[in-house]
This record gives sequence, C-alpha cells and structure tokens, in this order.
Amino acid sequence: MSEQTFEQKLERLRSIVTRLESGELPLEEGVALYREGLQLAKACGAQLESARHEVKVLGDGLLKEFDVLEAAEHGGEPEGD
Repeated sequence: MSEQTFEQKLERLRSIVTRLESGELPLEEGVALYREGLQLAKACGAQLESARHEVKVLGDGLLKEFDVLEAAEHGGEPEGD
C-alpha cells in the first residue's frame, strides 16, 4: 500500500477523534484507535515541520522564512527585492 497523503492522514485522524468522542466504543477498540490517532498526529506534525522548512525563500544570500502577509503587501514579493 502506498504512503497516505497528509490530507488522508488528517481525515483519518478526524474520523478517529469523532469516534472516540462518541463514547460508544468498547475499551479495546478505543485504546487501539487512540494509539493510531497518536501515530497519525505525530506523522502529520512531522510532515508540517518538514513543509515549514521547505517554505523558505532566498533573500540577500541568506535563507529567511517567507512571510505571506508581507509578500501580499508588496505584490507577491518579500520586502528587500
């Protein structure tokens, strides 16, 4: 089976949360879903962190984080260009 996308993992996590919040699961199933949810949350967090590192722009020879609001105010380009 291929690796799930971030969105697929997030949707599965939402489904798990909904089922756990219902309070209608047997203990064993609830614990198994909780464990799966923790793994999904960790995987999603790692993907977000990885994406955050990728979303950087080169400015004045140094890497700096891309500021979306600043770019929008300057016609899509970070200040200093």
